[in-house]
Amino acid sequence: MNRLWNTFRYTYAHLRGQILGWGLGLAIYGLMIVPMYDSMAAQQDQLQQLIASYPPEFLAFFGGDATSLVTPAGYLGMYAFSMMPIIIGIFAVVVGSGLIVGDEERGRLDLIMAHPVGRSAFFFGRALGMLGAILSIMFLGWLGFSILLGGSSLGFTWGQMAVPFLSLITQVIVYATLALSLSMFLPSRNLAAMVTSGVMVASYFVSSLAFMDERLATMSEFMPYHYFQTVLSFQDLNLTWLFTLLGASMLMIMVAWLRFARRDIRLSGEGSWRLPLLPRRKKTAPVN
Repeated sequence: MNRLWNTFRYTYAHLRGQILGWGLGLAIYGLMIVPMYDSMAAQQDQLQQLIASYPPEFLAFFGGDATSLVTPAGYLGMYAFSMMPIIIGIFAVVVGSGLIVGDEERGRLDLIMAHPVGRSAFFFGRALGMLGAILSIMFLGWLGFSILLGGSSLGFTWGQMAVPFLSLITQVIVYATLALSLSMFLPSRNLAAMVTSGVMVASYFVSSLAFMDERLATMSEFMPYHYFQTVLSFQDLNLTWLFTLLGASMLMIMVAWLRFARRDIRLSGEGSWRLPLLPRRKKTAPVN
Protein backbone atom coordinates (compact mmCIF):
# COMPACT_ATOMS: atom_id res chain seq x y z
CA MET A 1 0.00 0.00 0.00
CA ASN A 2 2.87 2.37 0.78
CA ARG A 3 4.36 1.73 -2.66
CA LEU A 4 1.04 2.48 -4.34
CA TRP A 5 0.64 5.67 -2.28
CA ASN A 6 4.18 6.83 -3.08
CA THR A 7 3.58 6.26 -6.80
CA PHE A 8 0.32 8.19 -6.58
CA ARG A 9 1.99 11.15 -4.87
CA TYR A 10 4.81 11.21 -7.40
CA THR A 11 2.40 11.05 -10.36
CA TYR A 12 0.12 13.73 -8.95
CA ALA A 13 3.06 16.02 -8.17
CA HIS A 14 4.45 15.42 -11.66
CA LEU A 15 1.13 16.58 -13.15
CA ARG A 16 0.75 19.68 -10.96
CA GLY A 17 1.75 22.03 -13.77
CA GLN A 18 -0.91 20.61 -16.07
CA ILE A 19 -3.45 20.67 -13.25
CA LEU A 20 -2.86 24.38 -12.69
CA GLY A 21 -2.73 25.19 -16.39
CA TRP A 22 -5.87 23.36 -17.42
CA GLY A 23 -7.76 23.99 -14.18
CA LEU A 24 -7.10 27.72 -14.00
CA GLY A 25 -7.74 28.08 -17.72
CA LEU A 26 -11.12 26.42 -17.30
CA ALA A 27 -11.85 28.54 -14.22
CA ILE A 28 -11.00 31.78 -16.05
CA TYR A 29 -13.29 30.76 -18.89
CA GLY A 30 -16.09 30.25 -16.37
CA LEU A 31 -15.40 33.66 -14.82
CA MET A 32 -15.87 35.19 -18.27
CA ILE A 33 -18.80 33.17 -19.60
CA VAL A 34 -21.10 33.43 -16.54
CA PRO A 35 -21.34 37.27 -16.43
CA MET A 36 -21.80 37.42 -20.21
CA TYR A 37 -25.30 35.95 -19.87
CA ASP A 38 -26.58 39.17 -18.30
CA SER A 39 -25.57 41.11 -21.41
CA MET A 40 -27.20 38.52 -23.64
CA ALA A 41 -30.38 38.44 -21.57
CA ALA A 42 -30.71 42.23 -21.92
CA GLN A 43 -30.85 41.78 -25.70
CA GLN A 44 -32.94 38.61 -25.67
CA ASP A 45 -35.48 39.73 -28.30
CA GLN A 46 -32.81 40.73 -30.81
CA LEU A 47 -30.87 37.52 -30.20
CA GLN A 48 -33.96 35.37 -30.70
CA GLN A 49 -34.55 37.00 -34.06
CA LEU A 50 -30.92 36.50 -35.01
CA ILE A 51 -30.86 32.86 -33.91
CA ALA A 52 -34.15 32.20 -35.69
CA SER A 53 -32.46 33.23 -38.94
CA TYR A 54 -29.86 30.44 -38.57
CA PRO A 55 -30.44 27.21 -40.50
CA PRO A 56 -32.14 24.55 -38.33
CA GLU A 57 -29.25 22.16 -39.09
CA PHE A 58 -26.78 24.62 -37.57
CA LEU A 59 -28.77 24.88 -34.35
CA ALA A 60 -29.36 21.13 -34.15
CA PHE A 61 -25.61 20.53 -34.51
CA PHE A 62 -25.11 22.36 -31.21
CA GLY A 63 -28.11 20.66 -29.64
CA GLY A 64 -30.51 23.59 -29.46
CA ASP A 65 -33.14 25.69 -31.16
CA ALA A 66 -34.03 29.35 -31.46
CA THR A 67 -35.78 29.47 -28.08
CA SER A 68 -33.64 27.17 -25.94
CA LEU A 69 -30.31 28.84 -26.72
CA VAL A 70 -31.31 32.05 -24.96
CA THR A 71 -32.40 30.26 -21.78
CA PRO A 72 -29.84 29.92 -18.95
CA ALA A 73 -29.49 26.14 -19.45
CA GLY A 74 -29.31 26.45 -23.23
CA TYR A 75 -26.77 29.24 -23.01
CA LEU A 76 -24.43 27.23 -20.80
CA GLY A 77 -25.01 24.09 -22.84
CA MET A 78 -23.98 25.71 -26.10
CA TYR A 79 -21.40 28.32 -25.13
CA ALA A 80 -19.82 26.67 -22.09
CA PHE A 81 -20.11 22.89 -22.19
CA SER A 82 -20.81 21.64 -25.72
CA MET A 83 -17.12 21.60 -26.75
CA MET A 84 -15.72 20.92 -23.28
CA PRO A 85 -15.25 17.13 -23.69
CA ILE A 86 -13.05 17.78 -26.74
CA ILE A 87 -11.07 20.60 -25.12
CA ILE A 88 -10.34 18.81 -21.84
CA GLY A 89 -10.13 15.58 -23.80
CA ILE A 90 -6.81 16.82 -25.18
CA PHE A 91 -5.41 16.66 -21.65
CA ALA A 92 -6.87 13.17 -21.21
CA VAL A 93 -5.31 11.87 -24.42
CA VAL A 94 -1.86 13.32 -23.69
CA VAL A 95 -1.72 12.13 -20.08
CA GLY A 96 -3.35 8.74 -20.62
CA SER A 97 -1.19 7.76 -23.58
CA GLY A 98 2.03 8.74 -21.82
CA LEU A 99 1.19 7.71 -18.27
CA ILE A 100 3.40 4.62 -18.44
CA VAL A 101 4.65 4.33 -22.01
CA GLY A 102 6.13 7.84 -21.84
CA ASP A 103 8.73 6.65 -19.32
CA GLU A 104 9.24 3.47 -21.31
CA GLU A 105 10.07 5.32 -24.53
CA ARG A 106 12.47 7.60 -22.65
CA GLY A 107 14.30 4.57 -21.26
CA ARG A 108 13.34 5.12 -17.61
CA LEU A 109 10.66 2.53 -16.99
CA ASP A 110 13.00 -0.45 -16.69
CA LEU A 111 15.04 1.49 -14.11
CA ILE A 112 11.89 2.35 -12.14
CA MET A 113 10.69 -1.24 -12.18
CA ALA A 114 14.10 -2.40 -10.95
CA HIS A 115 13.09 -0.97 -7.57
CA PRO A 116 10.88 -3.11 -5.30
CA VAL A 117 7.64 -1.41 -6.29
CA GLY A 118 5.68 -4.16 -8.07
CA ARG A 119 3.90 -3.78 -11.37
CA SER A 120 0.40 -3.67 -9.93
CA ALA A 121 1.24 -1.04 -7.30
CA PHE A 122 3.06 1.01 -9.91
CA PHE A 123 0.21 0.78 -12.44
CA PHE A 124 -2.63 1.62 -10.07
CA GLY A 125 -0.58 4.34 -8.37
CA ARG A 126 -0.09 6.00 -11.75
CA ALA A 127 -3.77 5.52 -12.66
CA LEU A 128 -4.95 7.03 -9.37
CA GLY A 129 -2.58 9.96 -9.86
CA MET A 130 -4.13 10.60 -13.27
CA LEU A 131 -7.62 10.36 -11.77
CA GLY A 132 -6.64 12.82 -9.04
CA ALA A 133 -5.38 15.25 -11.66
CA ILE A 134 -8.65 15.01 -13.61
CA LEU A 135 -10.73 15.62 -10.49
CA SER A 136 -8.56 18.57 -9.49
CA ILE A 137 -8.96 20.20 -12.91
CA MET A 138 -12.72 19.71 -12.77
CA PHE A 139 -12.83 21.15 -9.24
CA LEU A 140 -10.99 24.30 -10.28
CA GLY A 141 -13.24 24.65 -13.32
CA TRP A 142 -16.36 24.22 -11.20
CA LEU A 143 -15.14 26.92 -8.82
CA GLY A 144 -14.58 29.31 -11.72
CA PHE A 145 -18.08 28.71 -13.05
CA SER A 146 -19.69 29.01 -9.60
CA ILE A 147 -18.01 31.98 -7.89
CA LEU A 148 -19.96 34.65 -9.81
CA LEU A 149 -23.32 32.83 -9.86
CA GLY A 150 -24.65 34.98 -7.01
CA GLY A 151 -24.38 38.15 -9.07
CA SER A 152 -25.65 36.62 -12.30
CA SER A 153 -29.19 36.22 -13.61
CA LEU A 154 -28.53 32.60 -14.59
CA GLY A 155 -30.30 31.53 -11.42
CA PHE A 156 -28.31 28.37 -10.69
CA THR A 157 -26.80 27.26 -7.40
CA TRP A 158 -23.30 25.91 -6.88
CA GLY A 159 -24.74 22.41 -6.56
CA GLN A 160 -26.60 22.67 -9.85
CA MET A 161 -23.46 23.89 -11.59
CA ALA A 162 -21.70 20.73 -10.42
CA VAL A 163 -24.09 18.47 -12.41
CA PRO A 164 -22.63 19.02 -15.90
CA PHE A 165 -19.14 18.70 -14.42
CA LEU A 166 -20.05 15.21 -13.17
CA SER A 167 -20.89 14.21 -16.72
CA LEU A 168 -17.77 15.94 -18.00
CA ILE A 169 -15.62 13.97 -15.55
CA THR A 170 -16.88 10.67 -16.98
CA GLN A 171 -16.11 11.87 -20.50
CA VAL A 172 -12.54 12.81 -19.63
CA ILE A 173 -11.97 9.54 -17.74
CA VAL A 174 -13.20 7.51 -20.72
CA TYR A 175 -10.71 9.12 -23.12
CA ALA A 176 -7.87 8.94 -20.58
CA THR A 177 -8.40 5.23 -19.92
CA LEU A 178 -8.84 4.51 -23.62
CA ALA A 179 -5.50 6.18 -24.36
CA LEU A 180 -3.86 4.28 -21.50
CA SER A 181 -5.28 0.96 -22.68
CA LEU A 182 -4.26 1.51 -26.29
CA SER A 183 -0.75 2.51 -25.22
CA MET A 184 -0.36 -0.99 -23.75
CA PHE A 185 -1.14 -2.66 -27.09
CA LEU A 186 0.05 -0.29 -29.81
CA PRO A 187 3.74 0.16 -30.67
CA SER A 188 4.04 3.77 -29.53
CA ARG A 189 2.54 6.51 -27.42
CA ASN A 190 1.99 8.70 -30.47
CA LEU A 191 -0.08 6.03 -32.19
CA ALA A 192 -2.20 5.49 -29.08
CA ALA A 193 -2.80 9.24 -28.79
CA MET A 194 -3.65 9.50 -32.49
CA VAL A 195 -6.22 6.68 -32.37
CA THR A 196 -7.81 8.03 -29.18
CA SER A 197 -7.99 11.53 -30.65
CA GLY A 198 -9.65 10.10 -33.76
CA VAL A 199 -12.25 8.35 -31.63
CA MET A 200 -12.85 11.52 -29.62
CA VAL A 201 -13.33 13.80 -32.63
CA ALA A 202 -15.42 11.22 -34.50
CA SER A 203 -17.59 10.79 -31.42
CA TYR A 204 -18.31 14.52 -31.33
CA PHE A 205 -19.18 14.88 -35.00
CA VAL A 206 -21.16 11.65 -35.32
CA SER A 207 -23.21 12.46 -32.21
CA SER A 208 -23.75 16.06 -33.31
CA LEU A 209 -24.86 15.01 -36.81
CA ALA A 210 -26.98 12.07 -35.66
CA PHE A 211 -30.17 14.05 -36.30
CA MET A 212 -29.47 13.98 -40.05
CA ASP A 213 -29.37 10.22 -40.63
CA GLU A 214 -30.67 7.13 -38.85
CA ARG A 215 -27.41 5.30 -39.50
CA LEU A 216 -25.48 8.07 -37.74
CA ALA A 217 -27.99 7.98 -34.89
CA THR A 218 -27.39 4.26 -34.45
CA MET A 219 -23.62 4.71 -34.67
CA SER A 220 -23.65 7.54 -32.14
CA GLU A 221 -25.01 5.19 -29.47
CA PHE A 222 -21.58 3.57 -29.40
CA MET A 223 -19.79 6.92 -29.05
CA PRO A 224 -18.92 8.49 -25.66
CA TYR A 225 -20.12 11.98 -26.60
CA HIS A 226 -23.65 10.63 -27.13
CA TYR A 227 -23.85 10.20 -23.36
CA PHE A 228 -22.57 13.66 -22.44
CA GLN A 229 -25.17 15.58 -20.42
CA THR A 230 -25.27 19.35 -20.02
CA VAL A 231 -28.28 19.33 -17.70
CA LEU A 232 -28.11 21.44 -14.55
CA SER A 233 -30.45 19.45 -12.34
CA PHE A 234 -29.77 16.22 -10.47
CA GLN A 235 -33.30 15.09 -11.29
CA ASP A 236 -32.56 15.33 -15.01
CA LEU A 237 -29.20 13.54 -14.76
CA ASN A 238 -29.27 10.11 -16.38
CA LEU A 239 -27.39 7.96 -13.89
CA THR A 240 -27.50 4.95 -16.21
CA TRP A 241 -25.46 6.84 -18.80
CA LEU A 242 -23.10 8.07 -16.09
CA PHE A 243 -22.36 4.62 -14.67
CA THR A 244 -22.16 3.06 -18.13
CA LEU A 245 -19.24 5.34 -18.99
CA LEU A 246 -17.61 4.69 -15.62
CA GLY A 247 -18.04 0.95 -16.14
CA ALA A 248 -16.43 1.15 -19.57
CA SER A 249 -13.54 3.08 -18.04
CA MET A 250 -13.06 0.47 -15.32
CA LEU A 251 -13.03 -2.26 -17.96
CA MET A 252 -10.34 -0.47 -19.96
CA ILE A 253 -8.28 0.07 -16.81
CA MET A 254 -8.40 -3.66 -16.01
CA VAL A 255 -7.48 -4.60 -19.57
CA ALA A 256 -4.54 -2.19 -19.49
CA TRP A 257 -3.40 -3.55 -16.11
CA LEU A 258 -3.52 -7.17 -17.27
CA ARG A 259 -1.56 -6.28 -20.39
CA PHE A 260 1.05 -4.32 -18.45
CA ALA A 261 1.47 -7.11 -15.90
CA ARG A 262 2.29 -9.63 -18.62
CA ARG A 263 4.18 -7.82 -21.33
CA ASP A 264 7.89 -7.20 -21.68
CA ILE A 265 9.22 -3.69 -21.00
CA ARG A 266 11.17 -2.01 -23.79
CA LEU A 267 14.53 -0.53 -22.87
CA SER A 268 13.82 2.68 -24.81
CA GLY A 269 12.24 4.07 -27.94
CA GLU A 270 9.07 3.10 -29.73
CA GLY A 271 8.05 -0.47 -30.40
CA SER A 272 7.11 -2.13 -33.66
CA TRP A 273 4.48 -4.48 -34.95
CA ARG A 274 5.40 -8.10 -34.40
CA LEU A 275 3.87 -10.20 -37.11
CA PRO A 276 4.17 -13.97 -37.02
CA LEU A 277 6.74 -15.24 -39.48
CA LEU A 278 6.27 -18.25 -41.68
CA PRO A 279 8.06 -21.29 -40.31
CA ARG A 280 11.38 -21.88 -41.92
CA ARG A 281 12.28 -25.21 -43.39
CA LYS A 282 15.13 -26.93 -41.65
CA LYS A 283 18.17 -27.47 -43.76
CA THR A 284 19.33 -31.04 -43.96
CA ALA A 285 22.86 -32.11 -44.54
CA PRO A 286 23.51 -33.47 -48.04
CA VAL A 287 23.67 -37.20 -48.29
CA ASN A 288 26.99 -38.47 -49.68
